[in-house]
Amino acid sequence: MTDSEILDAKALHRLREWGGDKLTAQMIHLFLENAPARMEQIRTGATGPELREADRGAHSLKSSAANIGAERVRNLCADIERAASAGDAATVSSLFPSLEEAFSQAIAALESVQRGLSK
Repeated sequence: MTDSEILDAKALHRLREWGGDKLTAQMIHLFLENAPARMEQIRTGATGPELREADRGAHSLKSSAANIGAERVRNLCADIERAASAGDAATVSSLFPSLEEAFSQAIAALESVQRGLSK
């Protein structure tokens, strides 16, 4: 997958329009800093008896991903959130590996964008 397939360029462009490279860099930094904890929260809920943790983590990560254009992460979080809210542990567990992959790809793409903003 290319960076353009992982990140929605329109979302990043919108951030640049609103606040330039500074806002874009700040939003990426916040995502990179906070999203791993949300992933851990989802993992805990997906592999344990507390589906509510997966629901809360997915809801939070979904919003953050939307802000920076990580659409695949956002979509998978929405699916996990729906499944967790419905008490469907099997679906949450089956979606989590795809979310991990999408998350890793988004992190790599965002780190690349971040390096470009630092120049």
